[in-house]
Amino acid sequence: MPTEPSPTADDPAFRAWLQVLSDELDTDIAGRLGSPEVFAFLRTTFARNGAMPAAHFAPLLSTHRRVLAERTVTALLEQVRQDTGRVFVVPVFCEPPHGREPTGLLTIGNERVRGVDPIDISVETAEGVQCLLADRDRLLWPLCPDHGTAPHTTRTPAGATWLCSVTSHVVRPLPA
Repeated sequence: MPTEPSPTADDPAFRAWLQVLSDELDTDIAGRLGSPEVFAFLRTTFARNGAMPAAHFAPLLSTHRRVLAERTVTALLEQVRQDTGRVFVVPVFCEPPHGREPTGLLTIGNERVRGVDPIDISVETAEGVQCLLADRDRLLWPLCPDHGTAPHTTRTPAGATWLCSVTSHVVRPLPA
């Protein structure tokens, strides 16, 4: 069976499908094509399934987010263990797509993960891990080695990072 060529970013059918997804799922799927990882995920999904309905795509998006968030939580908890010698558990709560949450609900602690791009998912997940450890376990982690303060997660041109809250220097990269 011959395979269809993968769509390009300017393929009219691909763009129309992305716009339908954006409209029906109330998220800017079409505006995220600048990320090579997001484009690859969407292009592969479209090449394998065509212009599948939003209701069929939403579980794929939910799974995509969950898998990336779980990987990030695992990597962060290993960093916590290396830095503190302590072992923590951070649950990843995932609710499948439904009427009120058309792309599903993914939370780490009290932080909602809405990203599609792996960098955004890493930033949002790290924020959830950091807040949960601070609130539940009274652990401020990580700490800026220069200032002894807890950094913030952010997206930079270099990727996802912990950024010092005092002088805005990069404390360390986040796992992607």
